[in-house]
Amino acid sequence: MGLANCTCSPAGVEEGSSSAPGVPGRPASATLGPGLPASGSKKLAGGAASSWLIAKGRAVRVRWTSAGDHLDLRPAVLLPDVVDVPAKVVQVAAGEAHALILAVTNAGAETRVFSVGVNGFGQLGLGDTMSRASQASQATPIPELGPSTRIMGVACGGHVSMAFSQRGQLYTWGKNEESGVLGVGSTPVACITVPMIVENLARKVRTLQALTTGWTAFCVSHLGGVFSWGGGLCGTHGHGHQEDEPTPKILRSLEGMPILQVAPGALHVLALTNRGEVLTWGRIAGAFGAEVQLQLLPKAVDALLGTKIVQVAAGAEHNLALAESGEVYGWGAHAAGALGDCGLKGSTQVFAMVHQLQIERLGRVRWLACGKCHSLFLADAEDSANTGDKGKAIDLWVAGSAAKVSEHAAVGWGGEKATRAGWGQELVRSVGYPLHATRVDQKLVLELMG
Repeated sequence: MGLANCTCSPAGVEEGSSSAPGVPGRPASATLGPGLPASGSKKLAGGAASSWLIAKGRAVRVRWTSAGDHLDLRPAVLLPDVVDVPAKVVQVAAGEAHALILAVTNAGAETRVFSVGVNGFGQLGLGDTMSRASQASQATPIPELGPSTRIMGVACGGHVSMAFSQRGQLYTWGKNEESGVLGVGSTPVACITVPMIVENLARKVRTLQALTTGWTAFCVSHLGGVFSWGGGLCGTHGHGHQEDEPTPKILRSLEGMPILQVAPGALHVLALTNRGEVLTWGRIAGAFGAEVQLQLLPKAVDALLGTKIVQVAAGAEHNLALAESGEVYGWGAHAAGALGDCGLKGSTQVFAMVHQLQIERLGRVRWLACGKCHSLFLADAEDSANTGDKGKAIDLWVAGSAAKVSEHAAVGWGGEKATRAGWGQELVRSVGYPLHATRVDQKLVLELMG
């Protein structure tokens, strides 16, 4: 998710081509458009009440019938639709109730960034906080991020948006929580409605990956270093304390340990090293015990040691890890159904320990993502009806529940530091009945939407 950490095969690069060491299907040196590196999948994006998929260069939004503001006791039904973007879509990022879409134009020589969704804090980057409810199925280009900025990737989390350029400059905008998540220092501004460069970071690092929980923000440099800033509650920023950090600082505890990917949840974070090891910190549930723990510095998930992991994803309180061999491991909050059947149905145990997911009919998983209370999987298809790149049949599967659009879990806590006492319950409540693993027919959706 932001939760969404979004991860796709870039345009013009076939899945199954020459790969980086230990990462099947991930090209080592391919580029997308004006020098965009093929750093992993950007085909999936998990949000709160909806999530996203890229299919044949188009942005497909997947929503729930039970995603309203009240508890819907009917079984959930997925409602996929295609959002109008006048260019080939190559990445989607999802926040609490908005999304950013990166597309290539001019035969792949230029990139444009489009936004869609709720705009109460200027998170669409259009220079205002006007509602655009009437444009729910049409994305709008962000003027300040035109072709000359050469945007390389986008990210969302909560009510915050981020983008970074080919030159490595990082832009942020949206709701500037009191934690200082936008990276503009101690500037007392409620929101920023147009993309602004994080100047303090620009002098230190070339950004190759940006992520945010909506309360805390992260970037991964071209050297594999991790910088973070914003909210320190539960040690989410990884600096070993719970005070907020108004400007970007490197995580000293990760120096000498190149990081390939960072995936933030609500109040915890996952990081994947170049050796395929998974580290985590923050408010930890299920990684080291069935009870909630505070981990102020990155710590290896020992249950996964010896298993080479190639991708990680974090929801609000659940986590997924994809092994090189194709198995998927999960842990954390399970009541919403995002982990499938983990053997704890009817149990009083709130959080599941690290385990291999057992989801009926799910083929070999190629890419995955977490929404707030749900999970998304791109897996080998049951049949050849849904053909992906290079003749491969790829299915999208969704499991779990929708969640209400809300403020970040840290809002309203008055800046109090967290302790282990009283943290045994889930932070985020899902909406309606959990959705059992359900296949989304991408081909049919595209045909119906013309």
